[in-house]
Amino acid sequence: MPQRRKPRESVNTLSTTFVPRFWQKIDQRSMAVKEVRSRLRTLIEDSGADSFQKRLLAERAVFLSIKLQSMEIDAVEGREFEMGKYNQGVNALVGLLRSLGLERAMKRPDTDLRSYVDSQDDEEDE
Repeated sequence: MPQRRKPRESVNTLSTTFVPRFWQKIDQRSMAVKEVRSRLRTLIEDSGADSFQKRLLAERAVFLSIKLQSMEIDAVEGREFEMGKYNQGVNALVGLLRSLGLERAMKRPDTDLRSYVDSQDDEEDE
């Protein structure tokens, strides 16, 4: 009688345990990690991400932007490029940036710089 083989576990099976990994615990000396942290700092400053929720969105936006940029470089260098995944990523990034409030145009000042400075001087004299 032929011996039955055990079915091989699929590579796609879910793990029964979850071990969270955090940016704070990764080796901070890596150039990639330094770039992620630099981009995150800039995005947080530019967006005014002043809450935990906004910081979570900013982290996802930075990750997505790097992933998209990597896909673009792959495409230019002739490697595989999946337009559908790229478009989904761009749409997701736009949604995150909108949620962070970056779609708003900068408000133009009502006065020029000289008028503003003069008005500040007038207030100090009072």
